[in-house]
This record gives sequence, C-alpha cells and structure tokens, in this order.
Amino acid sequence: MKGLMFNYSLPRIALKKVGLGGDFFLVKYSETWPVPKIFHPNQVLVKTRLAGICASDLHQMTVSMSLYPSIMASPVNPVPMGHEVVGTIAEVGSAVSGLRPGDRVVYNPVARCSFFGFRPCPSCLQGNYQHCFCLLGIGDGTDRERECGGRRRFGGFGGGGFSENLLGYEKQFHLVPDHVPDDVAVLAEPFTIALHAVARHMPRHDDTVVVVGAGIIGLLTIKALRALGSRCRIISLARYPMQVEMAIKLGATEVISERDMKKLYDRVAGATGGSLFAPLLSKQVLYGNKGPDIIYDSVASESSVEDDLRLVRSNGKVVLTGLDFHITRKVDWSLVVWKEIEVTGTLFSGKEPIEENELDAFDMALKLMASDPCGFSGLVTNTFPIERYREAVQCFRSKKATNAIKVVLDFRGVS
Repeated sequence: MKGLMFNYSLPRIALKKVGLGGDFFLVKYSETWPVPKIFHPNQVLVKTRLAGICASDLHQMTVSMSLYPSIMASPVNPVPMGHEVVGTIAEVGSAVSGLRPGDRVVYNPVARCSFFGFRPCPSCLQGNYQHCFCLLGIGDGTDRERECGGRRRFGGFGGGGFSENLLGYEKQFHLVPDHVPDDVAVLAEPFTIALHAVARHMPRHDDTVVVVGAGIIGLLTIKALRALGSRCRIISLARYPMQVEMAIKLGATEVISERDMKKLYDRVAGATGGSLFAPLLSKQVLYGNKGPDIIYDSVASESSVEDDLRLVRSNGKVVLTGLDFHITRKVDWSLVVWKEIEVTGTLFSGKEPIEENELDAFDMALKLMASDPCGFSGLVTNTFPIERYREAVQCFRSKKATNAIKVVLDFRGVS
C-alpha cells in the first residue's frame, strides 16, 4: 500500500538534531508497505479517505519539539504518520459489534483503557483520557494486556492516516453522520483539541478573550466558543487575509492583523481598555484588571508566550494549546507572579464538562458538526494525493502564498 512513515532511529535523529539531512530525512514514502492485518478480535481495518496534516507532524519531521512526548512513542517501527483521519471500515475483527464494513468513521489516536478493555487507570477514572497509561503502553497487568501485545508493546499515540489503510481498535473510531461531508469530518480530531481547551476554560459571557493564531486550531477555538454557547467578545490575532475572513465567519467579534508588535500591543490595549506601561529597559506590559480576560494561544511560540504574559490583564488567564516552544530562554516568567496570571496548557482531549454533563470530546465534536456542517465549510483549503506529499508539506509551510488553512492528503482516488 502507498503510505508515508516516520523513519526513526537514534543515529538519524541525532544527525537531524545537528542540522544534517534534508526536510524529509526522517520520513519514508513507499508504495509497497504491507497492509496492516487484524491480530486482535476487537480491531478494525480502515481505508483512509482524507488525512489532515498537523503542525505536530512537521515538528516531528524536524525534531523541533520537546523530547517529552518520546515516552508516548509508538511501539511500531516504522512509525505510522497521520492522526487526523476520516475513512471507511474495510474489515472488522470477530468481536467487533458496533461497526461494519462500509461505515464511515473518524479516528481517535489517543490510546486509553476502554479501547483495550482494561480496568480504568487513575486518569481515565477522572475523564482525563489524554493522560491514560495506555499512551505509555501500560495496561492493567491482566491477560488482556498480554493479548494486546504485552507491556510497552501496544498503545502510544496512534497514527496511520498517511497510508491507504489504518489499523485500530473498535472504540478508537466514531461513526460519521451521513450528511457530514469528508472535508468537515476530517476536522473532528483538531476540533476536539479546541473543544477541550474551551470547555475546561470557559469564559464568562461578559469576558473579552484573545485567540492568538488563526491556523486551524485558532479558528476552531473561535468555532468552539460559539458552538458551546459563549457570547464573549472574541478578538482574533490573524496574519493573512484568508484567516481574517474565516475568523469573522466562525464568530470572531473583531480581527487584528498587525505585524508591527508595538502597534499590535497598542491595538489590543485600546480594544480592551487596558493600560500599557514601559518597565525600565523592557517591552511594554499591560497592567491592572482591565484588558484581555483570557488568551487562548494556538501558536505558543516563545515570542507569543512572552506576548501573552504581557498582554493578558492582571489576574487573567493564559491557555496554551500550541506546541511551538519547549525550553524557553526569552520568556519573562516573573510576569506570572507580578500580574498573578493563571497559565495552563491543554493537550488532546478527554471527557469534557458541558453545562451539567460530561461528554467524550469526539462525540461532542461530531454532534456539533452534524448540527452545523456548513459552519465548517471552507476550512479544508488544499488537497493532495499521497504521492505529492512534498508539495503538501510545502503548501502547509507557505500559508501566505497558498492561502492554506487545512492541508489534507486525499486517498479517495486510490484503488
């Protein structure tokens, strides 16, 4: 089968870290990968339809992210790429009861106890599936763990969407309503990321929030705020005209696309009634209890985090959903103390608090998509066959030139 895999080994990673090897040094494309075979009765084989390219895929290609996620590394080698997937069930295991060949599904790549039939671990008991021990290949120590391959030989963060076929457990897949098109369904996994961030850090209706970044997660954060009923004022910080247009469509109150940082600070302060002051030999900082109440940062680069801490109001909150930084050197973290800011990160998704209920984020995402499929139209802007994966990556990286928001690999024409 055709597919793109991570081609990892410690020597290759070391060479890449010191600047040797090209853009695609750590990936391998082949048209002769073996089709995955069902080995557990609760597994299903899925034929990929669309698979979205995520910024985290590119961070892994360039080894430009924290090494922390290495504890969640897939036990499979070569490592399957692609976790934003919509596909069609091709084959089911003997114990599968809720899915059948021909069903259209989306994929949850975050392994958790219930997928394998284990007793729930402490994280799963709390609905924090994103921290399940199964992500480290650790089950409940029963025979079932051995049936799944044995400790540290199963689980991990899943992938496989950049291939014609994807193997997973039945409960990793969620049925897509018939009237939700593929180019909306493929957004389900990134939408769960946004829903998780918003549901766990919901603003008040009279709050002003700033959404930093208008890539797919930033835009879906705006959508999540509105879809979950928030009437807060939303200021989107966007770079490109396509992003500005989409941010307004999805519910932003206003958009600031200023590149000059001093002018950007002035505009955010002016828009929120905040007061900027200039510490000695330092950048300006917004001081006091007037200004952005919550900042959702979908970029989370070192520079954007520094700006978050300076622009959020005193006693405000910064929610980091992006992963564009790891060990920081230039962020003035003392601002967290001086301004008494709450800083939190959000990762993947779990069971989310919505009003008085708790819902699996994937169920919630598909329910919201089913109620408003047109509200997600236009977010998938560029599609490429897998053979043109290099062009797809370049398109993702050149958003100003390509007007790209979500770039996907299209397998629907592969026979």
